[in-house]
Amino acid sequence: MLFTYIVLLFQERDAIPVYHPTPSQTRLATQLTEEEQVWIAQRIGLIQHLPKGKYDPGSDHAEKKLKECVICMLDFVSGDPVRFLPCMHIYHVECIDDWLMRSFTCPSCMEPVDAALLSSYETH
Repeated sequence: MLFTYIVLLFQERDAIPVYHPTPSQTRLATQLTEEEQVWIAQRIGLIQHLPKGKYDPGSDHAEKKLKECVICMLDFVSGDPVRFLPCMHIYHVECIDDWLMRSFTCPSCMEPVDAALLSSYETH
């Protein structure tokens, strides 16, 4: 996880935030251990198995209760690329893919996504 700290410069009346990466936390992909590289590859592989689609509000707006992505807090727009989790929650593809690289649980119900994926493969 990349941590940053903020240095505020008060040279003038308006403060301008300047962002600097924390040197001890910055690591390049080439500095990852083989185990970490395998873990990332496995996680990306699992994410790619989650279905994607385009957001369609449908003809009955009352039927679609979920109208915003709870990660970015933006309303879904017809045609937005979305990803469906096994628990039936939907999110913008870029939002949920980033989320799942950090935590493999649904941000809404906290259901483990990897366990749901594995159990769905075992039943087929």
